Amino acid sequence: MRQKLQARAFEQVAPFLQAGEQPVTASRATVGSFSSGRLGAVVSQAVLLEGAGAVGVALTASRRQYIVVTSHRLIFLPQTFLGGPGKKIIGQVARTNAHLVEAKMGIVSLLRIAFGTSGDGVALTFPRVDKKNAEALAAALQQVHAI
Repeated sequence: MRQKLQARAFEQVAPFLQAGEQPVTASRATVGSFSSGRLGAVVSQAVLLEGAGAVGVALTASRRQYIVVTSHRLIFLPQTFLGGPGKKIIGQVARTNAHLVEAKMGIVSLLRIAFGTSGDGVALTFPRVDKKNAEALAAALQQVHAI
């Protein structure tokens, strides 16, 4: 099931990829926001506008999303009613501006990704069934800064 949904997410972002950009991994997750000053707390829309620009605002509008990690950026897609990836991009962040700051794997897995240097970002939660997806996403994000 993971490969089928990942392939569908790759198909949805294919028309939007830049020259030389390749998809690395994709996963569905519940998206929330956080601030490093108040880890886990929901930040105000004004702080999101400052820290993550339009992406932060767009990401708080829809909680269930697909995250596609490519060689150049993170792309956020809505999740359809049936659980597949949607066709519209609701946000994107350059990989150089996205930093994995926390990864907790368990029954409910959690990844916290900071945008830029302001400390604001998104918290991604994965149910037990998607634990392997969370691990793959974390591994892909850790490779960003190793390159």
